[in-house]
Amino acid sequence: MGDVSEGQPTFSKPQARWAAVLLMAPFFLQMLGFGQTPLGGGLCGELFGNDTPLGLQGAGFWYAVLFMLLLGLQLMYGGFLLLARLLELPKSMEPGLYATGVGLAGLLTLLFLLTRTTGLPYPSPQGLAIGETAPLDPLSLILVGSSLGGGLLLLDLFKRRAAGS
Repeated sequence: MGDVSEGQPTFSKPQARWAAVLLMAPFFLQMLGFGQTPLGGGLCGELFGNDTPLGLQGAGFWYAVLFMLLLGLQLMYGGFLLLARLLELPKSMEPGLYATGVGLAGLLTLLFLLTRTTGLPYPSPQGLAIGETAPLDPLSLILVGSSLGGGLLLLDLFKRRAAGS
């Protein structure tokens, strides 16, 4: 686990692959939450199985839409990170790509904390309304923990790559 060597191919660190897997896993684990397992509904559990018209949906539905979009972005980012080595991207792109992953994981974590503590604005028939807090369940903690773990691995890679330049 030394410094980045000049002879080593770009994006070849095992931590980058582990980070990609940790960032991709929440998307697939969320599929467990659509069945309302004993672990809970996860971040997007209120997205399906609701017959309420779109204009009358509550905060939980809009939080679920937001998190499903973020989980989809993480899935695409993780796939790109796995393919980056095959694409033979220049070494100068490593810090920027790692920082993007850190930002994505940080954004998901921040929004998770906000939706569980204070609530976020959401569209309602009367305009934007401040949403109530979303329930905390074990599946959502697992999803955010996985994203946070991937983000921390990328942060370590970013710091080492920036120091090695």
